[in-house]
Amino acid sequence: MSESKEYKKILFCGLESGGKTSILLILDKKFSLLTTVKPTIKAKRTLHTNSLLGTTIVRWDLGGQKSYRKIYIGEKSKYFTEMQSIFYVIDIQAPKKFEEALVFLKDIINITSESHPDNFQLLILLHKCDPDIKNNKNIVNNIKSLDHEISSIIKDVKFSILKTSIYDEPSLLKAFSDGAFYATHKSEMFQTLLKDYMGKTYNSSTLLLDQNCFIIASRSTNQAYQEICESIAPRLTQALEKLEEWDINTIDIVTNVEFPEKHSEFQKEGIIFLRKLDIGDARLYLVALCLNKKVKIKSYEYLPLLAENLKNLLESFD
Repeated sequence: MSESKEYKKILFCGLESGGKTSILLILDKKFSLLTTVKPTIKAKRTLHTNSLLGTTIVRWDLGGQKSYRKIYIGEKSKYFTEMQSIFYVIDIQAPKKFEEALVFLKDIINITSESHPDNFQLLILLHKCDPDIKNNKNIVNNIKSLDHEISSIIKDVKFSILKTSIYDEPSLLKAFSDGAFYATHKSEMFQTLLKDYMGKTYNSSTLLLDQNCFIIASRSTNQAYQEICESIAPRLTQALEKLEEWDINTIDIVTNVEFPEKHSEFQKEGIIFLRKLDIGDARLYLVALCLNKKVKIKSYEYLPLLAENLKNLLESFD
């Protein structure tokens, strides 16, 4: 596959100690470095290349100290131009810093409202929403308060609010997938293949992931179904990869599911399956939610056609 010439700039912004650098380490699977994280000095740039999409992401980790924030705002043409996405990170466990974080967010909104590229996205990460405290009353109230404040601040920029934690890797993979691969030309081509596949199989949700578990395409009939698949997909791939470490050739992983029907005593029975697709040198994962046996049969029946279409698409990128 030819070397990518497409570069996309993404900013990670927020106050100091919010968790920006740790997020990047998790995305790069550099877990051993988490204990060595120090405050970022001014702006640090790193690259992430997705060979499937032919895209190189230039990630700017902007140190959050007050003196640095003044520099970013003062030199806005250097920092806040030609970026595809901004990840604005707020430490949900630090309510005393919320006001300061919202002030900096307002400054960034004022800059990006003046001029931003097509398909620009602002993703606000309510971070450190760790699994053991996410239902804590104080944390829930903090989230509600920030949701309200943020919605009142942002008027003219497309944005989304996501709850994330370094202890919930799928939440970070989902966030980065949304911010990095959204509306890229090649991602849209993968989307078209999934649309065709779902039209033939009647799946309720289908995701296509790369070997690092980033979502490069998705189609769903229901937002809740998609969220379910997004949350379990990385865990299913980890299970498959663990089996492969034991030289166990695992083609797919299937789990039977039951969805309670509203206003009925009956339940929908279905499956969620993950299938690995090794195409040339590329490893992809397909995750699908099927709500009945006929859909399951069709899903497997049309997998060879999907794999062939993916192979042709990847070869066309060369």
